[in-house]
Amino acid sequence: MKITFAVGVSSLVLSLFQICKGAGTLSQVTTAQLDKAIPKRAGPSGCASATEQAECATNEVAAAAITNAISKYGVKRRGEVVALIALMAYESADWEYNINHFPGRPGQGTRAMLMYNFISTYAQSLYPNKVTATEASSQSTQVMNSVRELVLNDNDSFAAAFWYLTTVAKDYHGDESRLRSGNIDDFKAYIENGVHTAWDEQRGNVWKAVDAALF
Repeated sequence: MKITFAVGVSSLVLSLFQICKGAGTLSQVTTAQLDKAIPKRAGPSGCASATEQAECATNEVAAAAITNAISKYGVKRRGEVVALIALMAYESADWEYNINHFPGRPGQGTRAMLMYNFISTYAQSLYPNKVTATEASSQSTQVMNSVRELVLNDNDSFAAAFWYLTTVAKDYHGDESRLRSGNIDDFKAYIENGVHTAWDEQRGNVWKAVDAALF
């Protein structure tokens, strides 16, 4: 009986731990956490093997910028933060790319690889004195790339996904039934219905790595 009881208690404790470990909020993301999730960008030489070294960011840079974005946009639910980091890590090839290279769409970029229609709105929200409505709606490659350049600095680029969640896909922000912590199906739903892009197995793998690291 004692053995059975001990096993039962242990199972209960483990179950409660598994439930609780994914709950709550995050006010910051650390370099150590990102090193676990994205080991390719760990350390000061994390970008040494990157093809686009000028665009690449190490986890130290990413952690600081993401923490700033969490504070700026008030996105602190763990499920949301994990989802946005996973989205960005996938879209930017582990922080290597800041603009779209394949196929090289004008104006597309940030770590979230926002399309230009979102880039222009994002840039206007941050720099209204630098982006006029005429410029934002331009179809000129030069103008689109110039507008994009305004938001490619580390803080704005890593914050783009947070802006998108709270502004464009705001139905997913703060909703306890969506982007629940530890729920990969919620992340898939956000990718397909919030971001409106295709799901694949690698997105799930990236999410799992980030989810496991952010405790």
